[in-house]
Amino acid sequence: MASEVVKNGDDGMSKDERNVYDRQIRLWGYDGQNKLRATKVLLIGMQGLGAEIAKNLILSGVHSITLKDHTEVSILDRCSQFLIPRDSQERNRAKASLSAAQKLNPNVKVIVDTTPIEENVDNFVSSFDVVIATECSPNTYRRLSEHCRKANVKIFIADVYGLFGYFYQDVIFTHSLYGEVFSNNVQIDTVTQTKKMPQLYYLTSALLKFQSDSNRKPNPDTSEEDIEELKSIIHLQINYSSPEQENAEVDVFEEHYGELFCELSPTTSIIGAMVAQTALNTVMNKPIGNYNVFFYDHIEHEGKFHLL
Repeated sequence: MASEVVKNGDDGMSKDERNVYDRQIRLWGYDGQNKLRATKVLLIGMQGLGAEIAKNLILSGVHSITLKDHTEVSILDRCSQFLIPRDSQERNRAKASLSAAQKLNPNVKVIVDTTPIEENVDNFVSSFDVVIATECSPNTYRRLSEHCRKANVKIFIADVYGLFGYFYQDVIFTHSLYGEVFSNNVQIDTVTQTKKMPQLYYLTSALLKFQSDSNRKPNPDTSEEDIEELKSIIHLQINYSSPEQENAEVDVFEEHYGELFCELSPTTSIIGAMVAQTALNTVMNKPIGNYNVFFYDHIEHEGKFHLL
């Protein structure tokens, strides 16, 4: 057996693993697969987006993935959370996802953690190679971003709002921190004022400020009030050079505010796939380092990368 290991360069990979990962090994070789086999991932938030990311990473063959979520299963999870059985009696969302997640790939160690990330954000992330955070408060995202950079841990932050979504990455530690990109202030900072920002930046920033102020995402039950609040935030955040430009910019979103509620499967699939694939490339030392934010543009039906 020892000679077979040396010949194949599989570094002790079992026959079962070689069979499971055969197509991936053909794509990126034993070296790439072994890097994945040694990678420990922390995934925060097991709503629909978290389920999509978990599925992709578990199937790829990472060493372990810790599903961290302290919240209970809700009716909104039925929109896109496919790892939780409809008849599950388990109320915690991470625990309810465990069985289906583990069945995806027995070679991956799937761990559940039900402690709120806010209680151990500063001393927990350093034991992982990659941190992927979803469905956290903007303040928690900021703290995670700062601490992961200090600990040299690669981080991805992602969220979905109806048919819109985004993710932020900090993997080469040379671009702006999350809190510098999305400051959640009413007034745009000096960096923002000196350059033209993509339209979806303002929508995403407004959603994050709404979440920060209200301690929740926009809710279908209060949709009319929430839409008016989002419009007000966007008006305050964009630094317009003329009233004509203001009206033109706001009209871009006018027909789409009603599409910002819940997590919808098409968007979780797109954002989840992009986050997982970008994380895998980073683990295999192939990071895409010339951008730090990805927006899914539902209006144009395309994803857009930006360096902010």
